[in-house]
Amino acid sequence: MEICRIEFRVLKDGRDSIQTERYCMLSFDVPSGCGSLSITVSRTTERETQIPAALFDSRGNNRVFRAPEGASGYYEDSYQIKENEASSGAIPGQIYPGKWKLILYKRRFSEDFDAVLTVNAEKCSTGESEIPSFSFSSEIVSKESGWYRGELHVHSSESTGRKSVSRVLDAAKKADLDFIAITDHFTSSHWGEIEKHFRQYGILCMQSMEVSGDRGHANIHGLKKWINPLVDDNDEISAFLGIEKPSMEKIADQIHAMGGIFGINHPLSGMVSWHYAEFPIEKADMIDIWAAPDGPVSLCYPTLYDNYLAQGYKLTAVGSSDSHDPEKDGPWKFGQLFTYVYAPSLSEQGIIEGIKRGRVYVAAGSSRMDYRIKYRGKEYSMGDDISYSGGDITILFSIASNPSGNLFVMVSGELAAVEYIEAGDSWHEYELTLAERDIRILPSGSAFIRLEFYEDIVKALFWGMAYKDAAAMRLLSNPIYLTKETH
Repeated sequence: MEICRIEFRVLKDGRDSIQTERYCMLSFDVPSGCGSLSITVSRTTERETQIPAALFDSRGNNRVFRAPEGASGYYEDSYQIKENEASSGAIPGQIYPGKWKLILYKRRFSEDFDAVLTVNAEKCSTGESEIPSFSFSSEIVSKESGWYRGELHVHSSESTGRKSVSRVLDAAKKADLDFIAITDHFTSSHWGEIEKHFRQYGILCMQSMEVSGDRGHANIHGLKKWINPLVDDNDEISAFLGIEKPSMEKIADQIHAMGGIFGINHPLSGMVSWHYAEFPIEKADMIDIWAAPDGPVSLCYPTLYDNYLAQGYKLTAVGSSDSHDPEKDGPWKFGQLFTYVYAPSLSEQGIIEGIKRGRVYVAAGSSRMDYRIKYRGKEYSMGDDISYSGGDITILFSIASNPSGNLFVMVSGELAAVEYIEAGDSWHEYELTLAERDIRILPSGSAFIRLEFYEDIVKALFWGMAYKDAAAMRLLSNPIYLTKETH
């Protein structure tokens, strides 16, 4: 039966009784005894339009949040919710009677257009199906400490991805991943799909999502519940929903209270670059140092990372495939870019702990590495802080399954040394000595040392030259920190 039909006009740059410049806000009443809902927003546009939808039930639970693919002409965005199943981007469970609220996020479109909201319901509710809970993120896949490799930024068809959750997990298994974070935009509906399938793959699945604001995107890992991601121009929708106004900073606070981590995604990626100037960077735990879909722009990321480190922000550098199709050739395909984490166990909390410590590196293909510093008879690993009282230090660099190329030693954002590395399959360790004069201490009294390895695809023209190129990036380490002793 049809319980609601609302005709309205979506305004590109205007507002009226049901919309602000950013959001349309609609509501409808659901009668008691319903076992399913079908929600459809139909529209006709000349240009491609993407309008994410967020639906909240009468108890304030989020039941739909999906950013569908953009389309032009006549198009219907449809969502189905039943007690024990739901369509992509939707959460199954009991259909509570009362006022439900729908928000349309006026995100990517360029014209006014007419739309129709239609809601149909079916009776026969059992009244017994609650919104599902999840166990996948509490799994301990291995209790052993060690290096684990995975993907921290992946999408499924529950948001803008091209493949189902099960297909994504199948691709992860084929790529020999130890852990994966499916970070669908806005929604938590992928958690239910992970719960159905994760046990057959033996891969750690993190409980994650992506917050996609107008001025940047962030991944949050270690969630215990869904967090409202509508961070932009949200005063009126917060009042409409009766909630505290979300912001990137508040989301960082919320995920930290859950024991999780907040990461800045592809911060130099054009229209989805990071420019929340008001966000306190110290509340971010990690940042992309390599964003594969950005192609040549990826070469700029290590320099941006050095800039943050020089300001005193101890962010952990991670890599991102931002995969929307792990089976398709190109930067999205699994098996090309990995983030390696040294963790006390292969568990969500183990991976989070390893990332917080900074014991992480990013690698292309099969290349592997380890990086330590020996100073005054003691060895230090990535993420460690050395109390530095002067003198030389020794860099210990191990590499395996690597092409020939150049190792760049970066000290406080400056190039301090270059070492040519021969191609090799098995592990090989190199020692480099940095003299005290090569260690740039910043005005803050600190320094940081990290490594970059680039394949020599293009041979240098003259002796002493060594090239960096985004296509030649193979290994990027996290830093080891130095703090100069004061007396």
